[in-house]
Amino acid sequence: MVLRIHFTAKDLERIKVSPTLGPLAETTAAMSMLRSLERPRPRFSQWHRQVTSRLTAQMTPLTALIPPGSMAVDLSTLTGPAATIEQGVHALLAVPREHLLAEMEFVDRMNKLPATAWPLADPEGRFRLAEAVRAAHQALVEPYWTRIHACLHADQVARARTLAAGGPDRLLASLQGRWIRWRPPVLEVLTPFDSDMYLSGRGIALVPSMFTGPMPGVYYDGNDQTAAPWLVLPTDEWVGRRRSWDNSRPDGAALAALVGRNRAAVLRTVAEGCTTTELADRVGISLAAASQHASVLRNAGLIATRRQGGAVLHVLTPLGAELLRAGLGPGPALVRAVVVGWPWSAGSWPAPGPPAVVSGPSITGGDCRRQTLSAVA
Repeated sequence: MVLRIHFTAKDLERIKVSPTLGPLAETTAAMSMLRSLERPRPRFSQWHRQVTSRLTAQMTPLTALIPPGSMAVDLSTLTGPAATIEQGVHALLAVPREHLLAEMEFVDRMNKLPATAWPLADPEGRFRLAEAVRAAHQALVEPYWTRIHACLHADQVARARTLAAGGPDRLLASLQGRWIRWRPPVLEVLTPFDSDMYLSGRGIALVPSMFTGPMPGVYYDGNDQTAAPWLVLPTDEWVGRRRSWDNSRPDGAALAALVGRNRAAVLRTVAEGCTTTELADRVGISLAAASQHASVLRNAGLIATRRQGGAVLHVLTPLGAELLRAGLGPGPALVRAVVVGWPWSAGSWPAPGPPAVVSGPSITGGDCRRQTLSAVA
């Protein structure tokens, strides 16, 4: 079976390469992978072993929307891209009841949802669903998010460079493989359904995903026929398997190689918040050296300094915290607490915008809101 995506000249001009649908989308895709009846692909075996024991009853409302071995209720299409899990959860709580019910009814026609799923569209049930999504994100995605995001970013950069250098035709041709063929002006995607999608000037967004199945997926908002669809593509196998699931505590050697051993130790020590005197004592360097290292890190935007009585207090900036959280310093809980305490962290990270939209008809030849089984690992 093949989905044929028909491009016009305007559609080719409006191709967008997006970085990610966000943590909520990756969380629901990760849970779908765990609910799959297939054995996990080798690149996910380590992750699968690590997270299986973290599943809890609190996640039951989310699993109710993901029938084993079938497509899941597509929360990410309803919420749109969201840069953080909290933005995704807020968007989920704001989804109109009739839109969520329409998506649930679509999935129910493929594989019956349990009776416990339907109350989740109501306000009280929606809050339970939101808490389930938060719990699943914390267990399945958050411990690995820095490296997952790096993989997604690498895919986006590679495709953006192809688009810039060779134009839309070369970009679409570069997608050719087992599941996709580019026969201008039609992109053919192997799917469980046979149908045609006419973009009619809306364009399309190419989005990488870590936890999508091996098949690419085509998604569109059934409640907004003017929105550009998403072609969700698995991350590059070589990029995605490089230490993505290594959650061990590194010894800091990588950071030391980057900024020097003493400065790396200073950065890790500042993560706890300290004065210049405390910094010198904890690192084992002179007061003058501690002041010099702090000045260099402050000028680089990695730490910030403020007066506290007669002393000078050093703390991490979000940039410094991200550097440590990338697996080069203190545990995630400590770094996260420092970031939350810093005033830049509140509302300062821009969310990715939705794909460009114009009006136009969508699909002929059958309902193809999702043209792949997202639960297949």
